[in-house]
Amino acid sequence: MATRPPSSVQRRGERGFTLVEMLVVVAIIAILSAISLNISTRTYGANPMSVSDALVSTYNLCKMRSVSTRRWHRCEATQQALAVYQWSATGMTVPSGVCIPPSTNCWQLVQNVAIPSGVLVWDASTTIYAAGGATVGSTANAAVQFDVDFRPDGSSTGGTVFVTDVQNLKPWRVLVVNPTGSSYARQGW
Repeated sequence: MATRPPSSVQRRGERGFTLVEMLVVVAIIAILSAISLNISTRTYGANPMSVSDALVSTYNLCKMRSVSTRRWHRCEATQQALAVYQWSATGMTVPSGVCIPPSTNCWQLVQNVAIPSGVLVWDASTTIYAAGGATVGSTANAAVQFDVDFRPDGSSTGGTVFVTDVQNLKPWRVLVVNPTGSSYARQGW
């Protein structure tokens, strides 16, 4: 009767992965990651409601920064982005002048929030349409550039930003109230 030496039994217990097994695992991980990357690049979250909520939070950030830093802040909405700027000087003095170096008083970019493809800022107005009923053009305003300034006391210049999908089927509006600087998102125009 032949018995195996104890060393061979021990080697079988310590056996690792073979090269083929490792290649199969790597191939499976590569396929799963390719599928997940393909899915995550789609703009499932890019709808007018979620973009309006993002704009509201950016406007609120602008307001909070203006109060906490005691500087004027500007949120500039364009068709594909919302940029946050701060004035370099502190205090309630209205920002003025052209920023030409070596001038110390300038608008400084703080943050730029891109609006995902499939959604755009359709237009904007200095009127606050809290109850809806706004008259907005049938085509998007490609040259829209709408500034809302926030003072160090938290108040703002106010206005309404109109957000929708490219086909203009799901209109939303973002309201920025003058005396309080608060912002809200509402469905419809």
